[in-house]
Amino acid sequence: MISYRHTNLPVSVLDTGSFAFTYPPEPSQELLKSIRKTGILTPLMVLPEGETMRLFDGHRRLLVAREIGLTEVPATILPELPSQELFSLWIGAQNANRRLNPFEIARLVQEGPSAFRLPREEVLRHLKKEPGRIPPPLLPALPGILNLPERLKQEAVRRGYSAPFLVKIVETFSPDLLSEVARILDHFSLSENQADQLLTWLDEIARRDHLAFPEVLSTDPLPFLLAHPKMPSAKKRDAFLKAVYKMRFPRKAELDTAFREIRQKVEGVGNLRLLPPPNFAGDRFELRITFRDAEDLKTTLDKLGAFHGKIEALTKLV
Repeated sequence: MISYRHTNLPVSVLDTGSFAFTYPPEPSQELLKSIRKTGILTPLMVLPEGETMRLFDGHRRLLVAREIGLTEVPATILPELPSQELFSLWIGAQNANRRLNPFEIARLVQEGPSAFRLPREEVLRHLKKEPGRIPPPLLPALPGILNLPERLKQEAVRRGYSAPFLVKIVETFSPDLLSEVARILDHFSLSENQADQLLTWLDEIARRDHLAFPEVLSTDPLPFLLAHPKMPSAKKRDAFLKAVYKMRFPRKAELDTAFREIRQKVEGVGNLRLLPPPNFAGDRFELRITFRDAEDLKTTLDKLGAFHGKIEALTKLV
């Protein structure tokens, strides 16, 4: 039976060590608020190492403790354990709260053998047994997603993109194009299915027309795709038939005039709604136009071209 020792430890003796696989490493605002209110309820796990304690689990909690000025934290001191048991214990500690995201598993594949002093094959074998995880054949290729632009990695975590989709991005696009892919996915805030469709279409168009990928991205992807003769079938376009424009006007009179003009342009084509934000102060509004089909959308985008100087961006597809 494993014997654990529970105690309070000074923050100053804790070394973050080599088990920091969490991504993103920053604690959430929810965790920060919770610890400010109730303190650290779940003890950190540590391993004795000379005069210091190497942090085994609880890196985000330790960051919060340091940020809010705690001098001591509750901790569970682990005994010396075989490498395999230590690895199983770490996985179990993570599963107690949440599932690891693809970037954390990628770091385990890449850095786990060194951190836990296990052969790489043993780390892969253990990860393959984890239920609901990543398809086993994909694990060896997973560290490649760690090279994705930070902007894309953050969007992937926010949107819950799967490991197979992220590996597909790495294998489809060359490294010099990944920043453009990141820009698109962040710009449109797409679900994984929508993002997969859009990137597939862009890649197909680039290949068929012998274009460099940046040439395809020289305009907003949605109107470009709708205008392209090799646009996929209407059924595949259904997810992209709503566009959201954000406009800003310095004076209320300009806003009213523009709204009347835009309403005339889309009458009979699109269903237009004006959506002032909660803090509406008379100089900002959001325009939503829902279209019956792709041709109507293309026509209306052309008509709205006169307002290009006032349209901040085509910001979202829903």
